[in-house]
Amino acid sequence: MLVSLTVKQFALIEHVHLELHAGMTVFTGETGAGKSMLVGALGAVFGARSSVEWVRHGADRADVIVVWEADDPRISSLLDDNDIDDDGELILRRVVSKDGRSRAYINGIPVALKVLRQIGDVCLDFHGQHEHQSLMQPAVQQQVIDAGVCNSASANALTAVGSAFDTWKELKTQLKNLHAERGDTEQQANWMREELSRLEGLQIEPGLGDALQTEVDAGRHHAQVQHAAAESLMLLDESEPCVRELLARANQSLLPVEDYHQGLRSSRELIEQVDALLAEAVPELRSVMDESFDELELRQTEERLMALHESMRRHGCDETGLLSLMQQWQQRLAALDTASWDEAELLEAVQKAAMNYRQQAEILSTQRKTYAKEIASQLRPFLDRLALGGMQVRFDVQSQQDEGCWSASGWDDIGMKVMSNPGEPWRDLAAVASGGEVSRLVLALKGCGALDDMPHIAVFDEVDTGIGGETAWCVGELLAAMGRERQVLVISHLPQVASCADHQIVINKHEKDGRTVTQLEPVQEAGREKEIARMLGGIDANGLEHAAAFLQRGHTVPSS
Repeated sequence: MLVSLTVKQFALIEHVHLELHAGMTVFTGETGAGKSMLVGALGAVFGARSSVEWVRHGADRADVIVVWEADDPRISSLLDDNDIDDDGELILRRVVSKDGRSRAYINGIPVALKVLRQIGDVCLDFHGQHEHQSLMQPAVQQQVIDAGVCNSASANALTAVGSAFDTWKELKTQLKNLHAERGDTEQQANWMREELSRLEGLQIEPGLGDALQTEVDAGRHHAQVQHAAAESLMLLDESEPCVRELLARANQSLLPVEDYHQGLRSSRELIEQVDALLAEAVPELRSVMDESFDELELRQTEERLMALHESMRRHGCDETGLLSLMQQWQQRLAALDTASWDEAELLEAVQKAAMNYRQQAEILSTQRKTYAKEIASQLRPFLDRLALGGMQVRFDVQSQQDEGCWSASGWDDIGMKVMSNPGEPWRDLAAVASGGEVSRLVLALKGCGALDDMPHIAVFDEVDTGIGGETAWCVGELLAAMGRERQVLVISHLPQVASCADHQIVINKHEKDGRTVTQLEPVQEAGREKEIARMLGGIDANGLEHAAAFLQRGHTVPSS
């Protein structure tokens, strides 16, 4: 709900701050006092197109601030998308400069104007001749019918359609992807087979490049390797004296006296360790000496190494990456080999899912058509009470069974049709009804229990145009009943409507320093009686007595 509204330098409003409350609040005042400015200010802070007319003459800018309080996951999602913390309270602000440019803020953080508009779409519904009215939207008209369907015994019909649609759409996507793969990958498959055969011939394993490079280096320097191995072997084990023989002599010279000095014992033990290591080196050197040189094998190894490097360069990865690519290609080729079987299975699954969707959509469509007749019948007494006796209303439910019209909410086009007078053609609601008529139609739907999921805040302007007497009482009672479920702000000139409100704010204008200024003043008890008496035609004893009776009746509004 709206907790407060602050308006500065907006049209004729110099500075107004209002604390707002739950329930129904009515705004009353003399004709021309500026009641429409309130609608304009609310429209501004919820993203309406800016106008230089908003800025009070002589001021640099107009400023409108509202504090809004509610727990709504849709608003929380919008705030998350714009990196704004959600602590349950929002401060929305719109600043419009005298050149027509505007800025928008949420909790002091600059945001795009569309964010305010998106919040307004969720939490605010205007009902007035020049304002956006949600009931005009086909999606909301469908929502009216679906709310009734889902409140019936078959509450799972819409859910079943949504589930059937999701299954059918997912299978269709899989089949489409399969066809795309088959159409696009035949040439790719040939390339994959050739590349896979080439890489398999390299017998790739992690570290292969380093191993092949070592083999190539050894082959290219075979003579130097043999010479170095022979010379090392001679020095270590074959010359007179060789290194190992010299180590043995050193060991023997230390052995008799090692007990006399720890350093001698440690040195002899190290000599033995060195000799043991050299003993392992000798067979390694003999093995190198025994290796033969094969020029053909060297050339093959060089070619394999070059092919490996070229493959790694072409695919931008190392041996491990090539192995991963090979695995992917093998899987894709295997999938292509079984694609014909997969296609047949998918096609059968798609057909079954489509059949299930048709069945569920038909069930939902039947329920919608049944409820559409019920709600049209239930509306009749409310329309009569609201001075809309000549208006006929119906909900058209047209099934569009072509697959291109399928959706998670079924295949129906749902729209409100209105016959404004007997003998006239049926037309779309938006093309026929005036702002006041649509506002009263909303109240009639509310009376039928059909608007349980509407925005948190409803603003009604011109709802009482062209009515009076008991019809006005009916309007006021329905507005008050709506106020028990959501916050309702009403601009009215009828005392019957005003008397049904929980709160009343009087709008008047006066002269200040040679300028006209509009003020908004909350009134209580005596103040309300006085204002109701003015609306009845005179603030005298009889008028006040009459006003008290109106308020007494208004305070006993029956539950909806």
